[in-house]
Amino acid sequence: MAMFQGQGLERSRSGRSFKGPVAWLFGRQLIAGLKWIAIYAFFGDKLDSRDWMRAEVNERHGEAPEGEAFWFDYLADSGDGQCATYNIAYLCMHDLWIPKENSAPDLNKETKTVSLADDTGNAFKLPRGEFLFVGGDTAYHIADYATLAERFQRPFDWAYEDIFGQEIRPDARRPIYGIPGNHDYYDALDGFNRQFCKPFNLENIEESGDAQPQLKLKGFERVQEATYVALKLPYGWWFWGLDAQGGKIDRRQAAFFSSLGNPEGAVESAPRVPDKLIVATPEPAVKFGRCAKEDEEIVETFEKLGLEPSFLQSKGGKLPSSQCRLDISGDIHHYARYWGQGLAEKAENTRLNYASVVAGGGGAFLHPSHTDVEEIAESRLYPSRKDSHQLITKRLLKPWNIFQGGYIWLAGALIALLTYFAAAIPESSWSIFKLLPAELRPLHQDGDSLLSRIQAALAIEWVNPSNAYYWDLGYAVVLLALLIVSAIRTKPFFEAAMESDPGAWIRAHYQFIGFHLALFAPIGFFIYWGPEGHPHPFLASVLVFLFGMASLVSIVASRRYSDVLLERAKAHRVVQWDYTPLWILMLFAVVSICYGLWHYGMYPVSVVFSDTLTALILLLTLGGLILFAVVVGSNLQEKAGKWRFAALGGWHAVLQIGVPFLLVAYSSWTMILAVVGGTILATLLTAWIITRDSLKNDTLFHQEKLGRQLLWLWGLVGISAMVGAGWGSPVAVTWGRLAAAFLLGGVLSCVWFGWYLAVALAFNGHNNEAGGGARSESYRHFIRFRLTPKKLTGYVIGIDRPVESFQGEGDCPKFRLVDVFTISPPTNEVDPVTWRV
Repeated sequence: MAMFQGQGLERSRSGRSFKGPVAWLFGRQLIAGLKWIAIYAFFGDKLDSRDWMRAEVNERHGEAPEGEAFWFDYLADSGDGQCATYNIAYLCMHDLWIPKENSAPDLNKETKTVSLADDTGNAFKLPRGEFLFVGGDTAYHIADYATLAERFQRPFDWAYEDIFGQEIRPDARRPIYGIPGNHDYYDALDGFNRQFCKPFNLENIEESGDAQPQLKLKGFERVQEATYVALKLPYGWWFWGLDAQGGKIDRRQAAFFSSLGNPEGAVESAPRVPDKLIVATPEPAVKFGRCAKEDEEIVETFEKLGLEPSFLQSKGGKLPSSQCRLDISGDIHHYARYWGQGLAEKAENTRLNYASVVAGGGGAFLHPSHTDVEEIAESRLYPSRKDSHQLITKRLLKPWNIFQGGYIWLAGALIALLTYFAAAIPESSWSIFKLLPAELRPLHQDGDSLLSRIQAALAIEWVNPSNAYYWDLGYAVVLLALLIVSAIRTKPFFEAAMESDPGAWIRAHYQFIGFHLALFAPIGFFIYWGPEGHPHPFLASVLVFLFGMASLVSIVASRRYSDVLLERAKAHRVVQWDYTPLWILMLFAVVSICYGLWHYGMYPVSVVFSDTLTALILLLTLGGLILFAVVVGSNLQEKAGKWRFAALGGWHAVLQIGVPFLLVAYSSWTMILAVVGGTILATLLTAWIITRDSLKNDTLFHQEKLGRQLLWLWGLVGISAMVGAGWGSPVAVTWGRLAAAFLLGGVLSCVWFGWYLAVALAFNGHNNEAGGGARSESYRHFIRFRLTPKKLTGYVIGIDRPVESFQGEGDCPKFRLVDVFTISPPTNEVDPVTWRV
């Protein structure tokens, strides 16, 4: 224990400032990293750094320890809030004590089952692990050098200094291993390489001159050679860390793991796997009570490596009796265990030789744990559903939390401002609904003001618009919709043809070209037999916008087809005919934009720009929020659930557009304050009611019931705000009203978005966005593993509320023993020397 009582515990922390979690709701860090995220999204499959890696088996941990117990630590998803990461780092580098080896999980927050010393009555020691394994997503939003240094390296160094002091002590160093998550890939693995891979210089040598800086950690040693690792552990156990982004591994990595069990190192058609194995992946196969599907990439990866996909619902966690395996991953930022055996689980889910664990509690924001698809019941969950609901829902329904979480407020402010401007100033957009009387617009009030001059600049000479142009609108909408479908289907369509017989490739070209010729053929009809007269100016601008979008989608489709050609060139000769779809798509991209501008661009550029901006705002708000709800929010839902989420997204859009506009256009200043104040007060009151302490009683917590209550309350608050906002008479357009539109849109967007996430979360939607909006550093955890000849035991250590200092008993947090689980090798286990490299 003496090594853990350095002078670091006595130092003052007055100069230490902890940075909070990053802003996930379109915050500045996310905006700054969008370029790299986009590059990874578009070119990640072409910039594969793994192709140049050469991994080797690490055998330094293979010898059995003297005490017949080998310990190591696991964490994932770190480097967000510095305080949470610091707490986990401190625990990882410290010996811990619990009452006894088979201690039950600590379900009482007021007890102190886990302690930092053995003088509290705790007698069983959990020594610091012989190595630390980091399971992906090392820092957020992008694990580049600067972010890793600030949000991962610094908290870990602080923890080391508090335990061991400032001096670098060789006896305190442990190897650190890791696999990358998607946030590590956003930096093209450069930060991951510096943080985990073996450096070109020694760990204890300070860089100088032009030497590239390395992200060394005090107390740790970097030794791995690739983004995937194979560690030989005592008692015949192996640890495989797979770099499986999206569930897939590259061919070189597959060959490496498939060859490990063969004496000659050759890849066999039927790979051999260790009898006792730990498999770490960056993403879990089982999450939110939902098993992986048969057609998912992770299933193919496991089968390719000879691993039984026990995590499928049809398998039910069953593994051949001759094997013992733990599947562990992060990515989801809470703790959940499926199968295995422990002291607090359902008997029907107990498995002696297999467990699937989600453990992403290394410091990132909390993913709500009360999302549950109910395909399979977890054996242990942290935090509990009640605690998760109370914490996350309360934070979502406090508008200032949403405001601090990013620039959602700015998006709402701009939507409200541009909506009011479009309805009040430009002649073309005002004339559609005439929501404000003409005499209240600037030209009728003061023809010399700046607003009046803006209105005059956007004026048009009225003609009798022809209704026949609505046929053009119908065609443009259908054209754009079918082009989007074509762009999505282009790559899989040609890939399927390429994998079939040679004639299928030629037939696919004829079908593709014929389909697009048919799509664009009506343009000739509208050119020569178009209606007489002029379209409504706003309609003309919308048509220019739609045909411009059709041109852009054609370019995207050509990019996707070119990806197919690159793949085909690896195994087939690419001839001139193969480039025909590219020429067709590029030709139609030019035809589409030129036709739109020539045939419908008869009004001033300022008018077209104003109308296009208005159409874009309305499309992104109405269509975007509905699409966001269906595609992102309902990813765990079946078809009926997706319709429900489409309705939630539509209601959110109506409130986002309608309430600020009605307040500015029809309400007095007194009514504006009353409606906004009442809406915020009702939201805060709902947060208190729906998360009251009585929910701690298991019989009173029913998630679906609470979801319905939240939905009704949101509807009541929203309708009341709409009625109150539109109760008055139209108000003259002024600069003050335009400013009010901006401010009201910003404030109310934080209210409505919080409501939307809270309701969606109650119905198992938007788990990631809700967690990012709440930005909670609570309920962090890591796992300390113990290997013996008989079994593997995982001690899950949780901390409900991180603290900024471990100095003094009064400030020291109360750690919790969240879970203790075991998996045991088969009784007739094979001698480990028969499986070797």
